[in-house]
Amino acid sequence: MKNKKFEINTKTMTYMAIFAALQIVLEYLTQFTPTMPQGGNVAFSLVVLMLCSYLMGACYGIVVSLVCVGLHFVLGLATFYGALSVIFDYLLPMAIVGMVGFIPLIKIKNFDLPIGIIIVMILKTICHLISGWYAFATPLQANLAYNVPYNLATLVACFVLFVILYPRLKNTIK
Repeated sequence: MKNKKFEINTKTMTYMAIFAALQIVLEYLTQFTPTMPQGGNVAFSLVVLMLCSYLMGACYGIVVSLVCVGLHFVLGLATFYGALSVIFDYLLPMAIVGMVGFIPLIKIKNFDLPIGIIIVMILKTICHLISGWYAFATPLQANLAYNVPYNLATLVACFVLFVILYPRLKNTIK
């Protein structure tokens, strides 16, 4: 299904809607994971956006990610702390997660290893650090102590889930 050209038709819109719906449902389940006081948790729901980006293409992943940001605010899953927080805590990190499909998978024996997930999660963490610095005026050490643990746990969860789910889905979604 991975298209070089971004094309909206019934099939792609259906897949995009399914990925967005799955991400939102899993986002509700993240409420059962440990949560930081001002937001941030083990967001294993991001694996859906990563799967979308790798299976359909990065352009589709970005669109689905940004649609999910809007849905998070509409459904009360996101908190408004100001314009900088919206940009650096929601829009930019989710768009970066959607871009993971631009980074090719590394084939090792029979496994497709998503090295892009590591890169994307580092960039996502940097966005949250920038938000903490500018939007919340948090010193660097406190900012790192706040953002790194849940982003690292999200990285591990998404990496493991991706390695399990991707081989089963890549042959199904064509």
